[in-house]
Amino acid sequence: MTVLSPEVEEFLRGPQLAALATVRPDGRPHVTAVWYEYNGHDFTIGTFRGTQKLQNVERKGFAALSIYTCQMPYKQVIVQGAASAGSPLDSVWRERVAIRYLGEAAGKGYARDTADWDAVAIHVRPLKWTTEGFDAA
Repeated sequence: MTVLSPEVEEFLRGPQLAALATVRPDGRPHVTAVWYEYNGHDFTIGTFRGTQKLQNVERKGFAALSIYTCQMPYKQVIVQGAASAGSPLDSVWRERVAIRYLGEAAGKGYARDTADWDAVAIHVRPLKWTTEGFDAA
């Protein structure tokens, strides 16, 4: 298991967008921006049933994430790993993640307004890590 520096752990807890890369049936890449949550072991990404990314994960069982800043100093964490489609995401998880990205009021509003959407989890278990822009210590 990879041991991450406290700086990288803190970065992953922040509200950075991630680019999720999966592989389409014809071998072409599919990349989409996603919200995520990292629990110290794996990443959870919310999506809706029938999306291309979910179909790709169900078929291939592999995904990559690039989590990065858009302002200098640039930082990036790239994760390649085993991916699986999970169970439906409950309203508690969806609200917690929405608040992380949108703030308290807007996050609660988003979770309330989308409560009837059929959201499911994609789990990515990291197998390979690459970090850039972090202190070496």
